[in-house]
Amino acid sequence: MTLKNLVPMLNVADIDASLEFYRQVCGFEVVSDPAAIRQWRWATIRSGYTELMLSESGQAPATAKINDPQVETNWPVIFYFYPDDVVGLYAHVIAQGFEPTPLTVTVYDMREFSLIDPDGHVLSFGQDARTSG
Repeated sequence: MTLKNLVPMLNVADIDASLEFYRQVCGFEVVSDPAAIRQWRWATIRSGYTELMLSESGQAPATAKINDPQVETNWPVIFYFYPDDVVGLYAHVIAQGFEPTPLTVTVYDMREFSLIDPDGHVLSFGQDARTSG
């Protein structure tokens, strides 16, 4: 298995303020559909070859609690990986004795699961559900 990409997803209290901050400070531009910002309060932004996802919870990250990142909205940061075989990676993680969240297909058509690392960082792994088995 080879990891193909990493896009950190940051939990933010106010997506509009965060979008403006990243635009001003680092020259980030919104690359996701503006409807996603309005409907889901979520955006992908890019500066050069660097991308971030921002997701609004309405709660400051410093007071957020980490639970199941696929269900809860109060997580400080998710490191979102795009493996070339999410189903195979999921089986591998379980075979190694780890306890990830269930492998599910999300409302945004990603087959994904998450895992908490030993330091409490949330790692999520996703692949387009139309191309994964």
